[in-house]
This record gives sequence, C-alpha cells and structure tokens, in this order.
Amino acid sequence: MMKQVWKKAMAVTLAGTMALSMAGCSSKTTSQTAGESKESGTAEAGEGKASISMMVTQFYGTELKNDHSDEVIKKFEDYTNTNVDFRWEANDTYNEKLGLVLMDKDNMPMIITGKGDLSANVVDAAKKGAFWDLSEFIKDSASYPNLSKADPQVLKSMTVDGKVIGLYRAREIGRFGFSYRTDWAEAVGITQAPKTVEDVYNMLYKFTYEDPDGNGKDDTYGLEMTKYVGPIDIIQSWFGTGNEWVVQDGKLIPVHQTKEYKEALTWVKKIYDDGLIRKDWATVDSGTFGDALKKGEAGAFVDVMDSAKRIWNYYIQSDIKSVTDPSKTATMTMVGPINGKTLATSGFNGYYLITKAGAKTEEDVKNCLHFLDKMCDNEMLVLADYGLEGITYDLKDGKVVVRNDLEVQQTPHTGLNQTICYIPNLASTEPVLEKTEPTIAQDKAYAENKKVAVFNPALGYLANSGVNAEVGTDIEQIIDDARTQYICGQIDEAGLDAAAKQWLDRGGDRLIEEINQLYQQDTGK
Repeated sequence: MMKQVWKKAMAVTLAGTMALSMAGCSSKTTSQTAGESKESGTAEAGEGKASISMMVTQFYGTELKNDHSDEVIKKFEDYTNTNVDFRWEANDTYNEKLGLVLMDKDNMPMIITGKGDLSANVVDAAKKGAFWDLSEFIKDSASYPNLSKADPQVLKSMTVDGKVIGLYRAREIGRFGFSYRTDWAEAVGITQAPKTVEDVYNMLYKFTYEDPDGNGKDDTYGLEMTKYVGPIDIIQSWFGTGNEWVVQDGKLIPVHQTKEYKEALTWVKKIYDDGLIRKDWATVDSGTFGDALKKGEAGAFVDVMDSAKRIWNYYIQSDIKSVTDPSKTATMTMVGPINGKTLATSGFNGYYLITKAGAKTEEDVKNCLHFLDKMCDNEMLVLADYGLEGITYDLKDGKVVVRNDLEVQQTPHTGLNQTICYIPNLASTEPVLEKTEPTIAQDKAYAENKKVAVFNPALGYLANSGVNAEVGTDIEQIIDDARTQYICGQIDEAGLDAAAKQWLDRGGDRLIEEINQLYQQDTGK
C-alpha cells in the first residue's frame, strides 16, 4: 500500500537536560541585533512589527545566509510586517529534535514545522493540549484570505480529537497516473491515449512484442516496474478499489477486503505472466525507477506525473530522438486516470503547529497566522520560490524566467519556501513561471487527475488511531508481501486470503473497529 498516514514514531526517552544541551546545535536566522529581547507578540521599537519564532527544517546549512539573503529577509519581513526568529534544525535529525523540543516548554518556538504526516509524538502532544486549535481562526476569511481556503478534506489529516491542530503544506492532489512514450505508441499504430484497462493491456502488449523501437530485436517490454509498489496502488484504483480504505455499506474497510482488489491483482498478474513487465521486477532497486524508460527498455510508466516530466526532460537533455521522426526529440504522453479513476495524494507534505508554550496569547496566534497567510501571497511565493529579480530570475513578457547559474544551496532565498503553506495556490498566479512543454503537459494532467482523484477516507482517523500506531506498519507489510507473491505466482488466491486473515489476527480487526468508531463519531453514522 501507499505510505500510511503516519508510521510508528520512535519513543523519545532522553532526559530534559539533554534537550537543553542539544538546543545549541540548532542554527538561528533573525534580523534582531545582539542584546535585544523579543517579548511574546510585542512589536519592535519604531517598526510596529510583530515578532514570532519558528522552527524550520534545514537542508543545506546555508538557509538565508547567502549573498543577498539580507535583501530577501528585509523583503519578507517588511511585506508581512513581522520579524521572524528562525530556529533551523538539520533535516537528518529533525524528527529526533522535534521530540526533544516538545519536551522543553521553556524554549518552545511559536511555530513548529512538522515533516511528512502527523507523527505519534505530535498526536500525543496534541491530545495533551500542546497546540492551539485553529478551527475557528482559519474561518476568518477577512483576516486570513489564503488560509481560509484550506481544503476541508486535507484538513482532516490535521485534526486530532476534533481540533485542527496544524496547517498543512499543500502538495498537488492529482499527481498519480499513467504515462507512456509517445513515439513508441505511434510506431505500433496506437493513435489515441488509453482510456480503459483493456486499452492499457493492448499498449503494453504491443510495446513488448511489436518492436516499438524498430531495432529488430526482442529487447523491450511494456510497463516499468521495480520493488516500489506504488504503481500497484494506482492500478488498483482503476478497478474501483479506492485509496487504502473505502466506505462500503456505511463502514470503512481496508481495500484488500474488496472484490475489486483481487480483480486488480489478477490483472497485474496477467501482465506479469504474459511478459509485459520484467520477471525480476520485485527485486529491482526502486532507486532506478524511471531508468528503463530513459534507456529505451520500457515504454509505459505508472507513478507521479512529475516523474514522467523528468523522463521527458531527460529525452530533451540527452537528445533522445523519436523513433518515428528522428528530426524530433522523444516525448511522453501523460494520460492520468484510467477507467476515469486514479489515486489522490494526501494533499500535503508537512505542516505547521502553533504551540501554546510559545504562542502564549491569542494575539500571538493571530501574529503567527498573519505571517503564514501573507507568505501565501503571490509576492512572497515569487520571493520564496524564485528569489530576487535580476539575481536569480528575470521577467520576460510578464513571466518568470529562472536563472540557472547558482546551485540551490547558493541562492539568496534558499530555505524561505520552508515557511509557506502553499494555500490556496502551489505557485504564484501573477507573475507565472515560463513553462516548458513537459511542464505544461504535466500541469494539464494534474488538473484532469484532480477531477477524479480518490482520497483515502480514513486519513484523519488513522492519525488518531492508537491501534494504527501500535501495529499499522507491521500488518501493512503482511498485505504488501502477499500481493507481490500473488502477482509472481508464489501463492494463489487461498494464499491471499490467508494473508488477509493474518492481517486481522495481528491487530487488523482492532484497527477496523477503532477506525469505524472514529468515523461514526465524526459523521454521526
């Protein structure tokens, strides 16, 4: 299955003294001069600016410390009317440091950035009242014109005990889908993009057995697969399984308990048996995913549209010629949904929590929300994503053209994007980025996918589930292993059923019961 809402977090048992000793390992960026102090929510003398503190992920060690970074800091602090005291924490130890920070109330920043999904220690802290409930605040569209447009479906993943404890960092909902090499389709006589699973099978068969690259050798296959099982989740959605969990007869059940699940796996097993994917796919390093299309070994791809775009960009950069017209570069066609269905992502990756120990008053909360809201304006999206005009980008015919003469870690705005929710827009709408043909195709696929993308209806409930924290990761592996074994012919349908029973016996029955209790409390059903 796709990664669950959150995995079991490592218990943090270090003493509070260690939390204090490690605090010095973090890096701070602030416009404050030495000797100044910032009382909670007070304005800087003569500036009328609010002051907030924020714990943020550090990827490079150069965040807002490069040439011209002082200009970037001045721009966003003036625009938001906020002085920000950043506490940068290294990415590779961030989750460990987060656990320590949650134990150290005397040194709590007002805003804490969370990575990925809600972790167990964050949920536990939320249940103990560590974070402000933002439910009512973000309904105020006059004060927060951007944050008030947060997607209610995604906000469910930020909800603990009925309270919205955080603001998500938005990500594209319609990323998942089907794509293929356009010239290969032309070479085997396919002129229309597949719409059904039958169409997909036909394409994969022709890519495998009808010499799509025209070299006269039997050296191609239809669909690229590795031991990364995300593509199988997407294929399952084509058959109507839903997304990890599904509502059936008024009850939430895991998708492996549906008849559509077996239909989907039987289809994948057929393309395996018919040689349309590599026989050793289950052992192929997932880090090589995409290489088979780049090397001309496979012609179809099931994953995120941005990966398909990267394959297309590779064709351009490597000057890979079309097999049907050598005067042109090979391209990818991004279809998106099959049978009118595809998976939705969770809609976010990371989040911001406003702590009660750091933001002690409602005024503090409003200052934090004001900053997060203003950072979602077009002006700040351009600053955070593209930097400074004339230094890291230029405007051409009203569009942003990014310069590529600096590495990411060298740019003056590096790290600023870690302060943005990207609500309601994932990028500036004025000015817009000048887009390449692959990016235009990707964005079109995103838009089409979003119309039909299926969310996981249990997403928010899993974040509140003690049973999921206890056994979720382990029992998920039971289903994933059995699925692979079934496709490869190592077990039959009875073996699938045995794995499903083992899932129940190892805690799945308790998980279903708890998830449905939460579901009923939420919906009144």
